[in-house]
Amino acid sequence: MRSKTSSFNKGIYFFNLKRFWLIAFSFAFLLGLIILQFLNYIYDRVWGRYATISPLDAAREVFGYSDIAVILMFSIFSLIAALAVFSYIHYQRNTAMIHALPITRNSLFTTHYLSGLTLVMLPLLISGAILIAGELIMGITHIGDSVLWILVSAIILLLQYSFAVFVGMFTGHMAAHALYFFIFNFLAVFLEEVIGTVLSSLLFGYSGQSSLLTPLSPIVYLENLLSGFLYGSGNYVVLACYALAGLLFAWGARSIYRKRHMETAGDVVSLQIMKPVFKYSVAFCSSALLGNIIVNLMNFGRGFVVFLVSYLIGGFIGYFAAEMLLRKTVRVFKQVKGFLVFSLVIAAFLCGIHFDLFGYETYVPNPGEIEVMYVDNYNYMDLAAKVALKPESYDPEQHRYIFMDSEMTENPPAKLDEEMIRQLRQMPGIIERPETIEKAVAFHRVIANNAWSLDNQNWAEAGYIDDESPGVRAFSLSIAYRLKNGRIVERSYYLPYVEGSGGELETRLLDLLSSAEVMEKAYPILKVDADDMNFIQVMFHDSNNTVLSLTSAEDMGDFLAAYKQDIRDTDPFDTFVKYGDANPTSIEITFSFKEDIVPFVQYGGMKRRAGKTWTIQLWSDYRHTLEYLAMKSAISKDLWLEIVR
Repeated sequence: MRSKTSSFNKGIYFFNLKRFWLIAFSFAFLLGLIILQFLNYIYDRVWGRYATISPLDAAREVFGYSDIAVILMFSIFSLIAALAVFSYIHYQRNTAMIHALPITRNSLFTTHYLSGLTLVMLPLLISGAILIAGELIMGITHIGDSVLWILVSAIILLLQYSFAVFVGMFTGHMAAHALYFFIFNFLAVFLEEVIGTVLSSLLFGYSGQSSLLTPLSPIVYLENLLSGFLYGSGNYVVLACYALAGLLFAWGARSIYRKRHMETAGDVVSLQIMKPVFKYSVAFCSSALLGNIIVNLMNFGRGFVVFLVSYLIGGFIGYFAAEMLLRKTVRVFKQVKGFLVFSLVIAAFLCGIHFDLFGYETYVPNPGEIEVMYVDNYNYMDLAAKVALKPESYDPEQHRYIFMDSEMTENPPAKLDEEMIRQLRQMPGIIERPETIEKAVAFHRVIANNAWSLDNQNWAEAGYIDDESPGVRAFSLSIAYRLKNGRIVERSYYLPYVEGSGGELETRLLDLLSSAEVMEKAYPILKVDADDMNFIQVMFHDSNNTVLSLTSAEDMGDFLAAYKQDIRDTDPFDTFVKYGDANPTSIEITFSFKEDIVPFVQYGGMKRRAGKTWTIQLWSDYRHTLEYLAMKSAISKDLWLEIVR
């Protein structure tokens, strides 16, 4: 027997399409222009004078062409479509008229939802057809990646449109509807940034780590998602989650719509149960945003009390502003109990961080738990080192510049193989041997056990005054662990020390820096002899650009002996903490090896390494090397004395 009710009303569906056709037309026009520009770009790259792309890979380039402009277009038109088809829920007269029709709420929602979805999906299908037709006309027959781009774009549109409809069910105000959409699209990265600012200011050793929350801010994450498909390493898990989330948002919006009261049209929050959530969410976001602005503008420092007062001021503004919006009056300042509860929560949150109630500052992994680690004199972890510790985080687009090889930079590998990982782990600062790891852990424990006195905010109370005091120096330090369970632990410090004190901090660090593994990775020349080399070239940047080439085994052996002796004579602690104070000469030395013995990755510092070559700038305190050059008459005795004096 035919049902007397239906979940879809054809008349309303086509009425919406006729009424809002301009949305679909505008979207199709703009997206079509981008597709035509892409086809022109592909033609030049495949068959033009400077062709660099194979016809087999041409279709994949559409993912790289989908930049932030395309992503914003998807989001904005999804929101516009949702605002258009559900605009009646924001006006009492319109919603009363629509709900007076002899149509069930289920049918109303389904019809309006599908009509809005058509407004954003139809332009995509038209543009996708233009894309595929254009590629076939140009002779590009491998269009699988173009079909994949259409599918990925459809999932993005489903997610953004369904989310725009979903957030609209919580409000009866059109401006609030649009505002909620963008706030929640950026909320995850906003909270990550705010919390990171507090942690870095109040928690000794905090190092900002990449978060798993970024995919929760789709507009921010989508460019990385699309670039992954460009290099054949697309994140299908996130894509599937986005598709599921789009369906769940549609189902959730339908459930809320069926129970929504008509009289809430015009209200900032349409559901009674969500009003406390709205109030405290606004208070927290205002506390974080305005609190950080106050901290930065007032320049009172970044101490616990400054953050507490600033966050309470920001929370006060946000809390009572939300009350005014909900009660539609400015007479809300008697509602102080809720703000007092909010203040206690904020104070507890900041106290927990400041007093390290969770043991972050004192945590040091046990050596047996560590697979590989990193120690270097930067206050951040080098990009190549991040990949060395966590190869599974490698992203071809983001990490292509860690390779010095120009071909690999232009066409980065989709995935790192075992040899690439091995090469990355030959970088200075990477520690793998158990005996070296034990020394690094012992050094880190000294820092953790003296966290209060070493924290730069407590230097004055510890007797250091500041890092410009006589005899007091400071250096940056980055420590990172990869545990055997795959977890990454990072710490970043700015540490004071008293010159010549010989304290435990200096002793433990010197013990680590003097270890064989650290020395060999910092100076790979220590592991080779003359038989391993092609030549040694010494460039004197004088008026004649004099060059001394050492090619015989005897000459290279003598030079290496002098150079290695200078390395061993150098105080590793002094080099580590005073790297910026080093006094380089104008002499540049290039070592050429017969086999790859040094990493082919790019990193900061004076040294440049690329597989079989190692170029350094000679320091003025390398007396044995300078003496050898003087003996070879490469430099005069007077110049040698002037340099080493």
